[in-house]
Amino acid sequence: MTVADVERGWESSIIRESLRGIILRLLAEKPMHGYEIMKMIEKVTDGRWKPASGTIYPLLDSMKKEGLIDIEKVENEGVRGGRRVVYRLTEKGWRELAGYLVAKAEYKAKMLRFYIVEGAYRIRDAGYEEEYKAICAKLSQELKDILEGYRDCA
Repeated sequence: MTVADVERGWESSIIRESLRGIILRLLAEKPMHGYEIMKMIEKVTDGRWKPASGTIYPLLDSMKKEGLIDIEKVENEGVRGGRRVVYRLTEKGWRELAGYLVAKAEYKAKMLRFYIVEGAYRIRDAGYEEEYKAICAKLSQELKDILEGYRDCA
């Protein structure tokens, strides 16, 4: 096994875990069929990520086997070429999503602290006071905007 093989396996694992989290989050909005999930991933990533059906459907099957999602219904009417399976979260899926969001919040908070907060201090310490103030003002406004709709989280 080469280093490239190990890196590909690691990257594949990261992508798979990210996709699991995104799928769980999307299904928290409403039950969806696989094609709709693919289109929503493309939409929420501003077109930067266009997962293929060969990636999504095996992952959906795996998540179903794990008990995270279930089939809500199968539509045949108006579907060209067969049937459309609509997926929904199970209780285990809702709990998995909650755990995923907690882990993401912890990770993102650490990265925010490292990149922006501590980075801003380094900029200030290097003598760039105006730039430091601009970063602080932008960060403060962004956090205020994010938390404003979630008063019960604060």
